[in-house]
Amino acid sequence: MIHRTASRNAILSRRRAALPLIVGLALLTAGCEPARHDGPVAVDVIGTPAQFAKPLKDSRSPAAKLVLAATGQGLLSFDTGGEVVGALAESWIVEDGGQSYIFRLRRTHWANGEPVKAEAVADLLKARLRANAPSLGGLAPQVRAMTERVIEIRLDTALPAFMQLLAQPQFAIVAADGVGSGPYRAVAEDDGIALTPLIATPGDEDTATPPPAPAIDRRQLRASSAALALVRFRRGLTDLVLGGRFQHLPLLSVSDVDPRTLRVDPAWGLFGLAVTGSSDFLADVNVREALSRVIDRDALGKSFHLTGWRSAVTPVPAALDLGRAPTQPVWAEGDGENRIAIARQSVARWVAAHGEPPVLRVALPEGPGATLLFRRLAADFSRLGVRIDRVAMDERADLTLIDEVAAFDSALWYLARIDCPMKISCDTPASALLETARTAVTAEARANAMAEAERRIVLHGGYIPLGQPVRWALASRRLTGFALSARGIHPLNRLIALPN
Repeated sequence: MIHRTASRNAILSRRRAALPLIVGLALLTAGCEPARHDGPVAVDVIGTPAQFAKPLKDSRSPAAKLVLAATGQGLLSFDTGGEVVGALAESWIVEDGGQSYIFRLRRTHWANGEPVKAEAVADLLKARLRANAPSLGGLAPQVRAMTERVIEIRLDTALPAFMQLLAQPQFAIVAADGVGSGPYRAVAEDDGIALTPLIATPGDEDTATPPPAPAIDRRQLRASSAALALVRFRRGLTDLVLGGRFQHLPLLSVSDVDPRTLRVDPAWGLFGLAVTGSSDFLADVNVREALSRVIDRDALGKSFHLTGWRSAVTPVPAALDLGRAPTQPVWAEGDGENRIAIARQSVARWVAAHGEPPVLRVALPEGPGATLLFRRLAADFSRLGVRIDRVAMDERADLTLIDEVAAFDSALWYLARIDCPMKISCDTPASALLETARTAVTAEARANAMAEAERRIVLHGGYIPLGQPVRWALASRRLTGFALSARGIHPLNRLIALPN
């Protein structure tokens, strides 16, 4: 349960100045306050206080994921480098060729002192799986408690990467009232959340009151705008900024933060435009191909001013479990001018047959980086005589940005995320092939079904790849345990490395 108390920093958190003023404060700051070495670690995550208050309601936001991972471990979790480690589960075995996962729970307690038992964990995990269906790749895991400390999860097909899915923060075992099993106990404050490490509940033979946790082991969380988080970091008021995405990148160049504190995760996932409109214009496969052809991905990368950003022309970034390299679009190897000429011809044929194309509504998040993306798309599409309008992410749109890190390393996640159930322009036979892959008896049969589905999805063009998702953080030198993660996830209890 998250309790409420007051905080001396409430006034600062409630201050909601306009963006130019916030950035100006950062630029006028002469220097950072002295680094803190022994106090609680202060963390600002880009988000809203509402995502803190009800993390189960929006469990895919950075702020909600941070709270869930801190207060309610899943069966598994990620270490600092993004590798799977045990959490509630102390051990596990894989049986039936990879279709059965059996977990033994460690002896622990909920934050309210009650012992953790398998039946309750199984029920809560079922609820989290239902609530986060888009992360599952269409899988339908069956969960059951075998004993008080043993849980089995069964799949219809063997999928080695399934363990990565269970380690995602959105699958943390937290009850509806907020009770979890740690590693922290949360106390809500006016300007955020205070996290204190959970200490094992003493048995009847040990009634001594455990000593309070050292200040360096505690965490202070705040959810705020990107601009305010940068100001606080620049002034030395916070040790870590999490939740950075592409739309926040331009703020870095004007905030005067030390570039050596920037940490860009090598994340893999989807960053591109899903065709979500149903107009006759977008129903033409040649038009969809033309829109993808004409985008200058190299220029887009340069506008981000982010060294090492990887552009993409395919939805699946690597072979993974396809059994072969991803299908390249027919235009991928052509020179830029020829690609644009062919794209213009495709749109011209549609215009000759139907008249002027509609203005396309493009759904993008807020933020200056999203404005740069919109301007880039507007310039590229204008070469085809196509105009676009920008709309919010929750509005009806013809093209909708997908910006997600893969929940597990399988082509199944990528392909299922842009399949028919996601309300995206799709290929029905490809959708049937993905269902075949989910129930395949052998790895070869699964790979064959996914490979053919991938080929059809690329040819259909219902998703326009742009590149890999951007995930960045700012970390002070104090955080000796902070490491880059391919998952874009940074456990709060591993921020400071223990001395040898």
